[in-house]
Amino acid sequence: MAGGSIKSSPLNPLVLCGSVGRRAIGFAGSLRAGLEHLGGMWRMFVWAIYYCTIGPLTGKSKLRGQLFPMMSNVGVKSFPIVFLIAALIGAILVLQTGDVLKKYGQINEAPGVVALSMTLELGPLMTAVILAARVGASFTAVLASMKINDELLALETMAIHPVGYLVAPRFLSMVIMVPCLTVMAYLVGMLGGSVVAFSNYDIPTSIYVLKTTFYLEMKHILSGLMKSEVFGVIIAIVCCYNGFITTGGPMGLGRSTMVAVVTSLVLIIVADAILTAVVINYIL
Repeated sequence: MAGGSIKSSPLNPLVLCGSVGRRAIGFAGSLRAGLEHLGGMWRMFVWAIYYCTIGPLTGKSKLRGQLFPMMSNVGVKSFPIVFLIAALIGAILVLQTGDVLKKYGQINEAPGVVALSMTLELGPLMTAVILAARVGASFTAVLASMKINDELLALETMAIHPVGYLVAPRFLSMVIMVPCLTVMAYLVGMLGGSVVAFSNYDIPTSIYVLKTTFYLEMKHILSGLMKSEVFGVIIAIVCCYNGFITTGGPMGLGRSTMVAVVTSLVLIIVADAILTAVVINYIL
């Protein structure tokens, strides 16, 4: 019994090597799967670019019939919730910073805080988070349902490329509408901040506008728009790709939708950190 206990002991070198080996194999498998998914998303991105640019010129892609309804779904129908969230964020920024600035006699600088925060960070980031939850989940669910019902296979049998027919309109609508919603988030956030600044701290609208224009520069606006373009691409590609690879019926549909939204949010935060570091010249 003593010998058996030694052989099965976790401190046995053979047991340790076997455990490490299994973990290494598991990690290698996960890494390979991750790289395969990354490669698949890259191929979908390239095909989407092709069918949004060269495809319509060669007659291989017909975007007109699908693009404007998709833009309406992405942009117009998302506007109310973006409006609400942006207005509340602007108001919260003034409420959180107003007392501190007032303590040091700098309450009139609150508009600058709101303007820079909305344009550089919160405007594009919160807009992307809202669209990932609302639009991205819809993209994945629709495409996953089509995959489960073999509708993607039916498109291929009719010599219709699924990426050109299904992904390209969604991709282009995100590229166009996310920056538009981000600009609206800028304006609405500043408007929400101005209402709270006037009602709580007696900052006149004229002073608020003057301070906002004093702090705000074109590079700040363009920085946020650049981020919004990247975020839109991430949401479109990640969510469409997860819809295309769905298996397992209704359970698989739910799992793919969850994975798509979570992956989109994580990649948005990672991309935001990288782009912020680039903009402030921390890297490159």
